Amino acid sequence: MSNGSRRTSGRPRHERARRASRALGFLLLPCLTIVGGCHHRTLYRGPELQAELSSISAEDFFLLGVAHARSGDLLRAEQYLSAARQRGHDEAAVVYWLVRVCVAASRYQSALNHSAEYLRDHPAQWSLRLVVASIYEAIGNLARAQSELERIVTAEPERALPHYRLAMLYRQGEVDRGRSMAHLEEYLRLTPQGPHAAEARSILGEVTEIMEAPRFEPLLSDPSARLGEAP
Repeated sequence: MSNGSRRTSGRPRHERARRASRALGFLLLPCLTIVGGCHHRTLYRGPELQAELSSISAEDFFLLGVAHARSGDLLRAEQYLSAARQRGHDEAAVVYWLVRVCVAASRYQSALNHSAEYLRDHPAQWSLRLVVASIYEAIGNLARAQSELERIVTAEPERALPHYRLAMLYRQGEVDRGRSMAHLEEYLRLTPQGPHAAEARSILGEVTEIMEAPRFEPLLSDPSARLGEAP
């Protein structure tokens, strides 16, 4: 009975995580260069493994990691990419692939760990920070997601998508309605034909209707009390 309850209550979070995973994949694609047409060495298990590993360069590890990622071997991909990072391969390229691989494997905490290391040294990498906000939202840490998005819109106010994402978080968290509306309006100002423009206009229209609707005070049962007269 309790097991069924847990499965039911966990379903919305699981669905949210799946949606976030798809969204993150979409966000990362423009940032990543697909490496193809390369021949990769094969690693063998056995006594020769250490010698084989020592002969592989950072570039080889990176290409092996990408190849395994594209073939769906996500755990091996993360291992090779981490090795490429340790050996000094271009960190930005490795981190983007590491985050992509971990998100695809639903290893969100690993993705956050890889991102945190890079963001400590490169705090102005706003595209990666936007992905980090998406991961926090996927795992249900809305306060941290909101904090990351607020940091982005403060530093890069002309970036449209963070405004939309922040507005939706404000709306989801039932905080000040005015702040949500302000960010939706800013999103529309920056990208009036953007992919979320129709939804933003619809939400703004609904909120405006609610705010402009006439308010009726409930009638009191005693007419004299309504007129401010003593009984």
